[in-house]
Amino acid sequence: MKKTIIFVMALMSVVSAVAQTDEPRNEIGISYGVGVSLIGDGIGNSIGAGIFDSVLGRKWTNDKQFGTLAIEYFRHLDNPKVAFGAILTYAQYSNDLESNNQKVGERTRKYITAMPAFKYMYVNKPSFGLYSKLGLGLMFMNLKEKDTQSGSKSESKSKLYLGYQVSLLGLEAGSQHVRAFVEAGFGEQGIVLAGLKYRF
Repeated sequence: MKKTIIFVMALMSVVSAVAQTDEPRNEIGISYGVGVSLIGDGIGNSIGAGIFDSVLGRKWTNDKQFGTLAIEYFRHLDNPKVAFGAILTYAQYSNDLESNNQKVGERTRKYITAMPAFKYMYVNKPSFGLYSKLGLGLMFMNLKEKDTQSGSKSESKSKLYLGYQVSLLGLEAGSQHVRAFVEAGFGEQGIVLAGLKYRF
């Protein structure tokens, strides 16, 4: 009887190990988000004065936002609820400078952020997942300004800042290998973002 119990326990361990190896450990995803970090946007505005600094009667208008494109990779550990990886994002913003209701300048800000990241799965089912995500890294910002009246006066600046993403709640659903996902939080990927991921 004792040998039978030991055999059954060993068999169950083998089956469990095989089942774990069948579970996808890697995932790669692409997403689009809106509402990029207010800190990053504030940085762009704060150094955006540039060649138009303190010019009386002028104002920035016609804000245009590209939003944030991101690609991410995560590797799940032996504990499938825990995953580590990296996130790469790109965002672009532009606006015009007006004086007396006429366009006299323009500005474009581009942000590229690279972040190591951590994800914790609260629920990790074959076709459904619920999680939180945290990323922290460096944000590269390039700012270009142009005086459209003269057609020649322009300025370009590049700086590095702290970049981050805190997704308080993420939801993914689909098959074991292909899933759609949506997240809510704040940071360089956006306040709300959605995308597709492939698990393998």
